[in-house]
Amino acid sequence: MPEEKASFKQKREFLKNYTPFSSLSNNLLKKIASRLQVHHYGVGQIICERGKAGNSLYIIHTGSLTEILSDSSGEEITIAILREGNCFGTISLLTDEPYLATIKVKEDVELYVLYKNDIEELIRTNPVLSTYLNRIVSMRIKTFLDFFEKEKIKIVEGLEDRLEKERKLDVINRVTKLFSLDGDISKTLSMVVKEVNQEMRANACSIYLLDTISNNLILEAAVGFDHKAIKNIKMQLDEGITGWVVRNCHPVALEDVHTDPRVRFISEIHEDRMSSILSVPLGDKKDVIGAINIQTISKRKYTYEDIRGLTILANHITLAISHARLKRRMQIVEQVKGKKDVKKLGFVGKGRYIDKINSFVDTVATHDEPVLISGEDGTGKIPMSKIIHYKGKRYKGPFVEVDCRSIGKDSWGEELFGRERISYVISCDDAIKKDLQDRESSEKGIEIEDIATRLGYIELADSGTVFLNHVGTLNQANQIKLLNYLQGGRFNRVNGSDTIYSNTRIVASVSEDIAISIEKGRFDKTLYNTLGKNFFHLKALRNQKRSIPMLTKDFLEKISKEQHKDVRNVSENAMGRLMSYDWPGNVSELEDVLKRAVSLAKSDTITTEQIFFGIPKEEKKWSFNILSLDKVKEFLKSRFYPLGLQVLSSAFLIITLCVLFMGHKDGLLNFANVFIWSAGFFFIYLSTLVSGRIFCGICPFAAVGDWIQRLKSFNLQIPKVLITYGRYITIGLILLVFWFEGVTTMPRSSALTAFLIIFILSGAMISGFLFERRVWCRYACPLGGMLGIYSLSSVTSLKANRSVCLNQCETHDCYLGTRLIKGCPMFLHPYGLESNKDCVLCMNCYKNCGYSSIRVDLQVPGSDIGDMSNRSLPDALLSLSLLGVLLVEYGSLLSIDSQWFQSIYNFFAINQTVLFTLIFIFVLTAPFASIGLIDYLCSGFSFTRTKERMADFGYAAIPLALMGHLAFYWDKLKANFWRMFETANIYKAGKIDNEFSTITDRISSISSFELLTILLGFVGSVYFFYLISKKTRHVLTKSTIAGYFTVFAIFALIYIYIL
Repeated sequence: MPEEKASFKQKREFLKNYTPFSSLSNNLLKKIASRLQVHHYGVGQIICERGKAGNSLYIIHTGSLTEILSDSSGEEITIAILREGNCFGTISLLTDEPYLATIKVKEDVELYVLYKNDIEELIRTNPVLSTYLNRIVSMRIKTFLDFFEKEKIKIVEGLEDRLEKERKLDVINRVTKLFSLDGDISKTLSMVVKEVNQEMRANACSIYLLDTISNNLILEAAVGFDHKAIKNIKMQLDEGITGWVVRNCHPVALEDVHTDPRVRFISEIHEDRMSSILSVPLGDKKDVIGAINIQTISKRKYTYEDIRGLTILANHITLAISHARLKRRMQIVEQVKGKKDVKKLGFVGKGRYIDKINSFVDTVATHDEPVLISGEDGTGKIPMSKIIHYKGKRYKGPFVEVDCRSIGKDSWGEELFGRERISYVISCDDAIKKDLQDRESSEKGIEIEDIATRLGYIELADSGTVFLNHVGTLNQANQIKLLNYLQGGRFNRVNGSDTIYSNTRIVASVSEDIAISIEKGRFDKTLYNTLGKNFFHLKALRNQKRSIPMLTKDFLEKISKEQHKDVRNVSENAMGRLMSYDWPGNVSELEDVLKRAVSLAKSDTITTEQIFFGIPKEEKKWSFNILSLDKVKEFLKSRFYPLGLQVLSSAFLIITLCVLFMGHKDGLLNFANVFIWSAGFFFIYLSTLVSGRIFCGICPFAAVGDWIQRLKSFNLQIPKVLITYGRYITIGLILLVFWFEGVTTMPRSSALTAFLIIFILSGAMISGFLFERRVWCRYACPLGGMLGIYSLSSVTSLKANRSVCLNQCETHDCYLGTRLIKGCPMFLHPYGLESNKDCVLCMNCYKNCGYSSIRVDLQVPGSDIGDMSNRSLPDALLSLSLLGVLLVEYGSLLSIDSQWFQSIYNFFAINQTVLFTLIFIFVLTAPFASIGLIDYLCSGFSFTRTKERMADFGYAAIPLALMGHLAFYWDKLKANFWRMFETANIYKAGKIDNEFSTITDRISSISSFELLTILLGFVGSVYFFYLISKKTRHVLTKSTIAGYFTVFAIFALIYIYIL
């Protein structure tokens, strides 16, 4: 112990003698000295290597070090000698940038080392330390700049000619002074190229810098060229001589540039009159930042001295540019840290709700009472807590964010409240006496200091704010300790008896309904009463979409600065997509989407092609990628899919229309009409169960629209009304078609069936003529919309490997298309697909993807619904309505020609169309109205909760509705099987062949198939309900569950009765 105390005192006294530690308080010096580790290094050892990241601050106690750079030829240049008291490693530690130079031991050294986690903890408790660390950074930068003055003699000592040496020293001195000036780096580089051009006796000089985002070389400064010829010059790596030099980090000297095959385009040499070129990389292989070129009009053979001289200048320029960039980054950091204009702090958005948030923040910022914030993840709880902190009087104190989910369930509070030092005493019992024979007999035990004292977050954040995110996940022990602290401002560390006082403000958040947490006993009611005195619930972004434009503008400004781009605008169509999306990830997801869009943007405006939605999901356990089968892969890659199938379906459509118009007017005697309303719809519905919207992929309506688009299309932008209200239009058309089918008994009229086909065909043709891709199919088609809903129960699903899409793909050909194959016709990116509701399985994305990201999985039915994070109330209501629609379809229980309908008609004696419309509305609304009423009564009369639950659990009706339609049309197929052959004149009634008789009898006898289908639909709805309940946070009572299941059971029984 005496030796440890002496060592501690030695460290503290040593620090007192050197800047900037000499300015620190004695108490802070003690804390720093207690965390210093001692390291020893021998001569020649490398402590820090250029280009590698660092995580420590080094202080030289004894010995010396050299700071060196290596030029492109591998020679080492000494920047500075570091001696006792010097510090290094600070720049990399604070900026997360790699080391700018290599540090090598010159004389055996002893270093005091302070690790990153210790520094961060010290800064949290003592914010003033960050100011002194910034001084160290400034001192290090000054060392680099002093290098130009102190070491310039050594750079040219190999030159024999004294006048040449002085001339080179003079140009180095002039270049160095240019970089020491404050101002725009581009202007500085313009002056540098003039000096270099004059020094190297060239006719032209240029500097290219590498843009790390686009990976292009950009001409930053040039002299000696026509300004029109060099305007906006860019080239990719490997393009031309300069690209080769930067890629290989090796200088190139050419006497005649026109004879070199690496010159691929005239823009590199700018003008034909330039003959020779000398190009030298800026930086080394680990960190090349560009190249500097000199050129002459006449042919010139460059000497070793020319190459060496320009290389030396290039090293100086590289170092100066790196310093200028670092200085700029530090200025940005300081600007962010120094933003104390609290009047401007607040939530971005528009409307009363945003005003209410800012008003609440302004109010709670004036006092120190605890605050509780609730809301979904990503709604802005963390930013809100920071604004409260920085608007209050504690803004100079630390702000500490704690994710309570990371605190273990068995924790006793050491994370929040700290832990006292534990000392163990091991008695000298019989088991260890043999090992202690040499010790004195009076010795009673061995004291071991096993666990040191640890300070908790609340103690570390004294005079500041602690934000407890997801506070509801804390166990009871932590909740009780937190409550005691809030009530008295004091606490005890774990295993400690001393009372600790702290002046830390608590701001907490919960992501779920706090009342439910209290009801289930997960959250202490007294703690809630204490925190909830200042309570605010943040709405989900989908409920405040009017704020999206302002949020987008604010995020673009921030992201553009981060990515060094100037993207400030969003196209009208792109904004429409942002406004129509429901944002399950809320504001955080909006920021992520915009980050991707900015990185992909090719101009200052974001377009729809750069906006991809989707939250990464885990890969499903029970799935099989059918694209792993060679035969399937070969078929889907061929031209026959989908083009060949589209040709066949289009030919079938033409024949069908001809038969409908030219055949028998009575639909029951027209082969095409009977086929459509029996076998046709049966196989269409069956296809959705097996392979989603594959019918839409080979659909003749869409195919005709595509062909018209190839011939002539205006490619207009999608109307905003379609983007915003397209789903409502689709649902309206679906219900309108069902109503029209019932009120006109359409299956009995060949002409009406033909007109329905022409209506859908016209929509596809007009869409193809006016707009790009398949606008009709995506936003309006009633047939596609209904199949999209039913495809959610499909056993097939197309997905993309989102990791590949994000980290490898740069072209996004799956969405944009290629020269041979168009992009996605439905305006979808596989990255953002959560379900196959809109995907038509045309497989264009699969054919265009060069990264094997696309997969088509066989999965458990309903997996898509369980994984959806963007379930909507309109689609849920449509799913429930489809249960009732089946009751009024032609030939069903309440169709116009049914006995039930005629009895009602005779009883009320009102207009038949009006009566059918009333019945149609009744059966349409009955499923969701009955479920909504039951849920409302069982959920404590909360309309909001009922609506939220119905938006999720309404999808559970899909399997029953789909299987009901399958059973219904199977029944029609049985009844009309013989009629199809009779109307096609294949046989006449009364002269039935034995073979046809056998087939007919066999089909007519399969009533058990219909029963099984309906039962499977009911079981499927119950299973879907279970899946959705697992993926959502709704609290379901037995009465609520019983209400849903009762409605499903009633409709299942009605279906059985009908059939």
